[in-house]
Amino acid sequence: MRSRERSTPPAFTLIELLVVIAIIAVLIALLLPAVQSARESARRIQCVNNLKQMGLALYNYESSNTCFPPSGESTNFTQSPPATQFVDGGWNAMARILPYAEGNASFNALNFNVDYNEGTGMNFTGAATVVAMYLCPSSSRLPEGGNDGVDPNEVGVASAIYGRGYGYNDYGPTCYTDIDPLGGTAFAATYPATPYRNKASRANGLLKQGKTSIGECTDGLSNTIAFGEDAGRDPRYISPYSEEYYDGVTLRVPGTANAPGLGPADGLTAARRYWRWAEPDASYGVSGQPNNKWRPDNEGSDWPTPPPLKANGAYNPPSPTTPPTAGETAGNNAGNNDEIASFHPSGANCLFGDGSVHFIRDNINVVTLRSLVTLSGGEVISSDAY
Repeated sequence: MRSRERSTPPAFTLIELLVVIAIIAVLIALLLPAVQSARESARRIQCVNNLKQMGLALYNYESSNTCFPPSGESTNFTQSPPATQFVDGGWNAMARILPYAEGNASFNALNFNVDYNEGTGMNFTGAATVVAMYLCPSSSRLPEGGNDGVDPNEVGVASAIYGRGYGYNDYGPTCYTDIDPLGGTAFAATYPATPYRNKASRANGLLKQGKTSIGECTDGLSNTIAFGEDAGRDPRYISPYSEEYYDGVTLRVPGTANAPGLGPADGLTAARRYWRWAEPDASYGVSGQPNNKWRPDNEGSDWPTPPPLKANGAYNPPSPTTPPTAGETAGNNAGNNDEIASFHPSGANCLFGDGSVHFIRDNINVVTLRSLVTLSGGEVISSDAY
């Protein structure tokens, strides 16, 4: 009998194995961007949904009060050039619309007769709430900036007791614009990130000082931005305005109805914390193009010693040609520092006055952007301009 030979299956050679690994690596490299793109698309859709919820709340507020709420920050046009002011009770519009967006629990814990961060902490429970619709899922902060929706580095009475700070936001009312109406750049006291800034040309946005009726928006609600993304701000970002800054002429006097909420650790030179949804300084003026890439976009430390105040109570602005020093807002208007900015590629989402949400491209013409912010500028804008 002939013995039956045992057959041995051929093994992979080293070259074949390397080829297979290379093919798998190429497939993974092709697949990962598609997965990341799908995830960002989902996050962007959620961001749009957040703004639509805010739009519904804004309209429900208008239906109940026959006006839109003030943003908390606005403009004192009696000064030359016009100056920022905080004269509407020390609260942002995002706090005022909460009950119209199923935020009754947080809203009912707020006392609008005093500032949101009043020193005794009476508003802390409500203002420390994490409001999901105020957080963009694409937004990112450094670990020390807080990843749970609240500020971990806060000072003051309430935070010392509870070991946490106030709720974050990634959006804000666009309360004014000072982009030059002709797109000019030859203006003093501007920042490198916002070369078109002309402070003398300031014009109101939709959520301005006091009550704004629909009829005041003569440009049309479908042509006027109400809220825009300004995502990723945290304690590294320092407001150019102190807590006691009021209307550009007078300072808020501690102990009065308009007093800022200062705890013993704050002192009177504490800067405003504009990354919180309750803070009036979470509103901002639009001075340049969305997602401008100028750096630094923040000061790099939490609370440097502030410089001397101007006569009107604002911090002295830095020179754009010198490095930042303690207390200077070197990043003001850079990147996501008080400008329309997002973590979405190529632009940012904005809520318009009619409740619609539009994606504003990075390369939008600055004069067109100014026209979209003003509520009564008389401009005519085509839908393909942005």
